Amino acid sequence: MAVKILIPYNFTMNDEKSIDFVGHRYAGRKDVEITLFHAFIPVPEIDTRNNPIMDKVTRSTSYLRGQQDERKNALEAAGQKLKDYGFAGHHIHCRYIPIRQDIARDIIWLWKTEKFDVVVLNRNPGNIINYFSRSISKRVTRHVEGGIGVHIVN
Repeated sequence: MAVKILIPYNFTMNDEKSIDFVGHRYAGRKDVEITLFHAFIPVPEIDTRNNPIMDKVTRSTSYLRGQQDERKNALEAAGQKLKDYGFAGHHIHCRYIPIRQDIARDIIWLWKTEKFDVVVLNRNPGNIINYFSRSISKRVTRHVEGGIGVHIVN
């Protein structure tokens, strides 16, 4: 039976540590399927109707779309790093999807609907935002039900 691993990915050094953790822990196993997941805020479609001010907004949104394309390519490159650890290409999936609710809820929704066995999260120590709100890893682990493993990489 295949082990399904979910790695939420946000293009940070800690996310690289998550990939390295999975690579070292599960390398050599043929029964591992890995999904790299990134949720993004979609760029809105804007109707300019020959308005010079809206043309400037359109240029800005074009820039943001270009950044999203770069991130999608970076997610594929992260998948390539998993291949370098020896995982089969057809066992690595990259999910680059618009945010549904918030990151923690989207992670919970994904592992529940696709029945992942393992979720590999990372923490961003010293992040001031976590002082005022619960971190994503805490919110996800609070919803974990039996039968799923959660690894939190520092």
